[in-house]
Amino acid sequence: MTTKPLTQYDHPAAWTAEELVAQSDKWMYELTEADLAELDAAFQQIRSKGLVAPFFGKDDFPIPRLAATIEEHRKELEFGIGIFNIVGFPIEKYTKDETSAIFWGIGSHIGKAWPQNAVGQLISDIRDTGADMANPGIRGYQTNIEMDLHTDGGDILGLVCLKKAKEGGENQIVSAVAVLNKLIEIDPDAAEHLLNTNFYLDWRSEEGQDEKPYYTAKLYTETPRGVTCLAILPYVHSAQQRFEEIPRLTEKDLAALEAYDKAKWDESLVVRVLQEPGNLLFLNNHYLVHARSSYVDHEEPGEKRHLRRLWLESEAWGDARPAAMTTIFEKVFKHWNTGVGIEMWDNE
Repeated sequence: MTTKPLTQYDHPAAWTAEELVAQSDKWMYELTEADLAELDAAFQQIRSKGLVAPFFGKDDFPIPRLAATIEEHRKELEFGIGIFNIVGFPIEKYTKDETSAIFWGIGSHIGKAWPQNAVGQLISDIRDTGADMANPGIRGYQTNIEMDLHTDGGDILGLVCLKKAKEGGENQIVSAVAVLNKLIEIDPDAAEHLLNTNFYLDWRSEEGQDEKPYYTAKLYTETPRGVTCLAILPYVHSAQQRFEEIPRLTEKDLAALEAYDKAKWDESLVVRVLQEPGNLLFLNNHYLVHARSSYVDHEEPGEKRHLRRLWLESEAWGDARPAAMTTIFEKVFKHWNTGVGIEMWDNE
């Protein structure tokens, strides 16, 4: 239990939407002609060696000039405002797979990739498969439904847009630290409860053999690197529906979650981003939560909304990773790290 009176957290990631926009020089970067030439040279090098993502690392993808820029922004991404948005990539010059290989190469200069599912995918496809979330083996990114503000696995989340939807598919990004500060201001009891309470979350059928299909985690955790958030609330409710043996949510739990839900959608905190094809977005998964609006897709298969995703490990977070994310980290590398080459490329 926390023993000191709650005070608002002073942290660079505790921004409002207006404050983030005012600091765009810290998180927005437009690729220069020199960057693009360097990226293309690195891509031609891996292609000449027959290397394909995800089977090469940063040493195989030398981008010394851009790597220095990435290093400058990585500090803000890891322990500052928590965003790095790269624009200006000429996606029309490359296929989806070639773009994904360059995305992988850039990501390798930020962190080591985590497997993202029980299959062992290091790069996952974000597109509508027509699947139904009622199926416990399905996750939201495999559908076109609206997704509430949440966190992913990994210290850093990376997304590259290959195709955008006909309508919708906007990302919303919010500082979870700012949300907690707002709760401390308007409902300190709820803030205190969320800092001290473990909730049960559904593994969505991706637990290891003979292991429990759920785990426990706090929504907010104080760490040496600041207060962090792990928010996968649909999986809290899914666990309640699927597993009778776990404790039911109390009235205090429900009240705190309702207060959090209201605070996180405060319009002053929400930054709205519609990724254009070729945009690369990296988010700190400890300080920020993100959402996606529902979308209407194109009819033509090759034009349908399509993103690819990385979960990245930050070495700098190794001594401060909150228990909730450590649980996912251990699961990932115990059961999901299959080492199997996943043929997910479509050569478009």
